[in-house]
Amino acid sequence: MLTVKAAREIVLDHCGSVRTDHLSTEMVPLLASQGRVLAEPVHLDLDQPPFDRSMRDGYAVKSRDLDPAPARLRCVGEIKAGEAPSRILESGEAIQIMTGAPAPEGADAVIMVEHTERLSEDEVAVLRTLPPGANIAPRGSERRRGDLLMSTSTPLGVLEMGGLAAVGKSRVRVFQRPVAAILATGDELVEVDQEPGPGQIRNSNAYSLSAQVVSHGGTPRVLATAGDSLDQLRRQIRLGLQSDVLLVSGGVSAGKYDLVEDVFEELGIQIQFEAVSMRPGKPTVFARRGRQFVFGLPGNPVSTFVAFELFVAPVLQVLQGLPAGALTVVRGRLQEKILEKSGRTALLPASVTLESGDIRIRPVSWKGSADIFSLADANGLVVVPLECRELSAGQEADALLFEPMTGLSDCEF
Repeated sequence: MLTVKAAREIVLDHCGSVRTDHLSTEMVPLLASQGRVLAEPVHLDLDQPPFDRSMRDGYAVKSRDLDPAPARLRCVGEIKAGEAPSRILESGEAIQIMTGAPAPEGADAVIMVEHTERLSEDEVAVLRTLPPGANIAPRGSERRRGDLLMSTSTPLGVLEMGGLAAVGKSRVRVFQRPVAAILATGDELVEVDQEPGPGQIRNSNAYSLSAQVVSHGGTPRVLATAGDSLDQLRRQIRLGLQSDVLLVSGGVSAGKYDLVEDVFEELGIQIQFEAVSMRPGKPTVFARRGRQFVFGLPGNPVSTFVAFELFVAPVLQVLQGLPAGALTVVRGRLQEKILEKSGRTALLPASVTLESGDIRIRPVSWKGSADIFSLADANGLVVVPLECRELSAGQEADALLFEPMTGLSDCEF
């Protein structure tokens, strides 16, 4: 049976076969691009700044006119941000200027208003000298037209949105979101709005998997539930194979009615592995058919959740133009003893907090892989290494986080 590390390496090797130039792209309005992944390089369309820009409120001057200080200069106008200068600055003159406004031709410095005294409407006293270039950002001093602003595969967040707007990108080419078909299987499943009968349960996996797909940038496509029959499984799996990724929940263990792998083989889906030495999630299947990624996930909801985070998430990342990201793992001090009898790598629900500068890991009480309610109290999974039987309270341990950890103290300035 494969270790978790070996199984992830197989998935990541297959992720390496995905080429961004083979992924589909689309143009979207700038406001719709947040959270998407850039599918083209973006270059500056103008020098930045596009003109010699004043960095302060004050007066545009010739620096040689200020020596010796104080110097009396004729005030011959005003330039506001957004205005073009209307005259050339001559020797002995000053032009009042606002932050962000273009410096007039002939000026080589801006004296801050705090270092001046207005003597009259037409005259200003400058109280100190300045070197040439002071408080003026020359045209192109930040970036030049044609410089690369963002490369392909850049995730578009808040700051990237501002950068795209600054270079006039009202529409942006992004990678299409990968579509993940979700197929829950089993005669025992009923819909969430139904009252379960004897031996039945509600289909929670389709909903939790949909949420996980969305959280990792994909588009979920929930298929009708398939019962434990070959005909139903064939029909629904064929439908699922029309998507980029197919997630089949349930039917992958060794029971009499676990038929998913039989259908995979029948439909030419090549299984890469069919079990992982981990708890929960041992009967996890990874397969390929051409460019399509196929997963057989355990039916128990906690197992399904864990297997998705370990193996499906990196696939969704590469299918939207991103590198397959590393797991978010922190090391902290265990607050309670853990006994583990499986001999497999265990990933157990845990609460991970930052207290007094220390990361603390507290196992969450749970009743096994069917106990989805335990995950509501957890923000991570404490890792019990392969063949480890016990972790003691106070011992250091690793925890896989569901999201970047919160709880850091506010900075005090």
